[in-house]
Amino acid sequence: MSLAEDIKTLREKTGAGLMACKKALEENNNDMEQAIVYLRKKGLADLAKRADRATKEGRVSVKTDGKHFAMAYLGCETDFVAKTPDFIGLADDIADYVLKHPEVKDYTADETIKAMIVEKAPKFGENTTFKGAYNWTAADGNVIASYVHSDNKKASLLELATNGADAAKATEIARGLAMHTVGMQSMWVDAKDIPEADKEKELDIYRTQAKNEGKSDDMIAKMLPGKLKKFAKETCLLEQPTIKDNKKTVADYLAEESKALGGELKVVRFVRF
Repeated sequence: MSLAEDIKTLREKTGAGLMACKKALEENNNDMEQAIVYLRKKGLADLAKRADRATKEGRVSVKTDGKHFAMAYLGCETDFVAKTPDFIGLADDIADYVLKHPEVKDYTADETIKAMIVEKAPKFGENTTFKGAYNWTAADGNVIASYVHSDNKKASLLELATNGADAAKATEIARGLAMHTVGMQSMWVDAKDIPEADKEKELDIYRTQAKNEGKSDDMIAKMLPGKLKKFAKETCLLEQPTIKDNKKTVADYLAEESKALGGELKVVRFVRF
């Protein structure tokens, strides 16, 4: 194979520039593998310079084999890169890996995922970060559904207990709820799930606002339960009004569907990017 052909092959494998590939081959006696290592090392140096750039764009990929559900988020700097075939392919490859390895405890620390990004990131020319991933398996009798928004940057997984209800219909309901969590930016399933630290943070904000408005301590104390209830209604899935009918909560909607399907539908958990 000629030097020109070697350069072309190396460019296809790495996405590096013409002169960089030529130099890599010359300095490694035309050894393709060593030239790739050479360019990867150069790529790592370049990535270090880009590491402080914000990765506000990216892509979520969801994969399933029917039993396990995987959701992974790969970040980048621009929407342009996020829409390129190579970036989409890397996000999908990471999600496929997550799907096949449910035993991994922390995907952000996984060396295989890190290596996958290191190999491809120099080609993008941007800071590329792994935002995280989930691997879920539904409990017996439960269903899991996913939703990925049209921008491919927002997505959700949601598990629903069916308790004997039709699985296909329950899955359709679960997908609608997954979509709801993205659209309404749900944070918790129910009010009881709100961590005490978050409650105290909100109450502290309310107290400060009320004092600044000149309200007395007694009046503030009477207001706080209502403020906390309002916070739960804004942030908890079951407390939020449904997208189609803002006079009906998600809890009300689930009660109606449970009655119609003959089995109690219950949200077990959800996660979203």
